[in-house]
Amino acid sequence: MPIVPPSKLAQLQCNTRNIRNVCVLAHVDHGKTTLSDALLATNGIISSKLAGKIRYLDSREDEQQRGITMESSGISLYHKQTENDTEYLINLIDSPGHVDFSSEVASAARLSDGALVLVDVLEG
Repeated sequence: MPIVPPSKLAQLQCNTRNIRNVCVLAHVDHGKTTLSDALLATNGIISSKLAGKIRYLDSREDEQQRGITMESSGISLYHKQTENDTEYLINLIDSPGHVDFSSEVASAARLSDGALVLVDVLEG
């Protein structure tokens, strides 16, 4: 999918009925940031080849070095429903999974309309 122009995102922000705030919740190392990267790739923000490797929403240097999310990060994504051509603005929040950062997770959950709960079925 091509990159959505900023003017389109601004237009979608005016229609609050079609805005969804969603956070990604899971235990540490269950793939929250990898899933977020894959969703970013669907909007053309990053290459699909880099999804899961670049850790785009882990913008702090210590997050990149340690390989874990320590601070919630948000980004707006475009979604068009194919059945009725309804356009949505999805505000995605990638939250930490480690218990030491539970206040970040609680804040992300309170700000959200819903959550993607991710479970690593191999690790439990």
